Amino acid sequence: MSIDSATSAALAVHPDRRGFTPDPAAGIARLTPAGTVAGALVERARRQPEAVAYYLPDEPEADQRITVAGMLDRAHAAGAALAAAGLRRGGRVCLCLDTSAPLLAGLFGAELLGAVPSVLEPPLSAGRKQLWLDRVRHIVAVAQPSVLVCDEELREATVEALAGLDVAVISPPFGDGVVADPVLDADPEEPAFIQFTSGTTSAAKGIVLSHRSVLAAASAIGLGGPFCDGDVMASWLPLHHDMGMVGATMTPFLLSLPSVLIRPLAFGTRPDRWLRLIHRYRATLSPAPNFAYRLVAAVGRKVDLTGVDLSCWRAAFNGAEVVDATTLRDFLAVAEPLGFRPEHLRPCFGMAELGLAATFSPVGTPPRSEPVSRTAMAEQGRASAPESPEDTHHYVSSGIPVPGTKIRIADANDVDLPDRHVGRLLVASDSMMTGYLNGPADPLLELRDGWLDTGDLGFLLDGELFVTGRSKDLIILAGRNYQPQTFERAAETVDGVRAGGAVAVGVPDPRSGTERMVLVVESKNHRDPERLAETARAVERAVSDRTGVRPGKVVVVAPRTLPKTSSGKLQRPQVAAMVAAGSIP
Repeated sequence: MSIDSATSAALAVHPDRRGFTPDPAAGIARLTPAGTVAGALVERARRQPEAVAYYLPDEPEADQRITVAGMLDRAHAAGAALAAAGLRRGGRVCLCLDTSAPLLAGLFGAELLGAVPSVLEPPLSAGRKQLWLDRVRHIVAVAQPSVLVCDEELREATVEALAGLDVAVISPPFGDGVVADPVLDADPEEPAFIQFTSGTTSAAKGIVLSHRSVLAAASAIGLGGPFCDGDVMASWLPLHHDMGMVGATMTPFLLSLPSVLIRPLAFGTRPDRWLRLIHRYRATLSPAPNFAYRLVAAVGRKVDLTGVDLSCWRAAFNGAEVVDATTLRDFLAVAEPLGFRPEHLRPCFGMAELGLAATFSPVGTPPRSEPVSRTAMAEQGRASAPESPEDTHHYVSSGIPVPGTKIRIADANDVDLPDRHVGRLLVASDSMMTGYLNGPADPLLELRDGWLDTGDLGFLLDGELFVTGRSKDLIILAGRNYQPQTFERAAETVDGVRAGGAVAVGVPDPRSGTERMVLVVESKNHRDPERLAETARAVERAVSDRTGVRPGKVVVVAPRTLPKTSSGKLQRPQVAAMVAAGSIP
């Protein structure tokens, strides 16, 4: 296929979606009446068997369009194979598969058995295979599944890595069996699945979400969105991440809406494919972390997007990390000429412990950006008005709580703080997790009167939440507190520094008795000593000019050196440990 014909094919609207235009009068999508995920699958298959459940453009042609009835058949086959391997009601299964028809079949098949699935990311490359095997062995030791599912080419190495652990390892295809006695009703507090956090191998925690949690999360997202009849979700997010699993895969299904799912690497190698996917399927809903919007903004200035129409995209959720005002501005510069409207950009906040969503920015208004004094934030932890342009930093609102969720900003003594005062962000929600896997039996040991400390910092203003960063990411310089994102965005303005390739960390400095700020940046200039030194000096100048703080040190490394989570977020604590140990490559 020629380049021109490939481009034309990518721009062609999918036959199912031709002639689609969003209906502003569409009703809010209704949540399934079923009480479990398996019950929802069977109920929906009876009600609308020929409706599309999932589009999977990366799959072979026979698997690219899965109806609800087809999903039920595939789930039965997968469930029968899992049962044959020893999975029983209440047992656990780890699905180590990329976004695909077998992964969805395994997920729903486990639900039919009344078992508890968890999705683990597969290795993205041969070079990461051993790291993946180490993580899988750790998670299997923690989760104690009866069965693990992985691709055939990984099966032999996985079996070897799991030697001594009592787990059966199987691979797709699953055959054509049937679950003899599907479990469609269960206690609402029975686990629906386990979501593992994306941290280092030892830090990965299993978050147990009950059927109550999952359904409450879907309801909150559907009402807060709102998700409407006729909506279509499009996502490249991995299913082992809460935004991909709950937000893009489960919630649309439980609201009787179709999802278009592609593999994360498809976005990673070509970020503009996300926009083309939305165009082709006339998708109305699509979420992503802030870094993805930053990548699209960078790539969108370099690739030809002629013919891409984003006028259908009415809810572009931006969450999972601090939302950056500059990123929003740069993204809109690329997206607005393609028909996207600013009020459809929806900053939000959420976490896996709640299923997903806690806040959404209000419907119908552009993202709110509040100018704040850098000095007052660093010295007093207050979001006061800036005294000069140089003293200004813009914080973006993450919106108001979704239905069934409450938020607070409190100090170290658990006393609520007034507007504009930075403190600990606490949440309480109808969709709260059951608890952490193998954690304390009494959830009150983790929750205080129903409130969960998120580990994030922020402030309230007019009922809206402004997240300023993670408490563990704070850089403390001469008694002043700084969040790293400001320094990182300044570093990324330097020519040659990769978008999303800068990390600012605080490292103890015995000579000064405080921390010094070290910036580690990825650049294609790392091989040339002269250009490397020029890049380091340019980063130092840019950060100093834009923030008023001069880095203690700038380290230039090769692209893709910085450790990131499986969902693409930078792992600052790990970078800080590497800098302190002198082990940065």
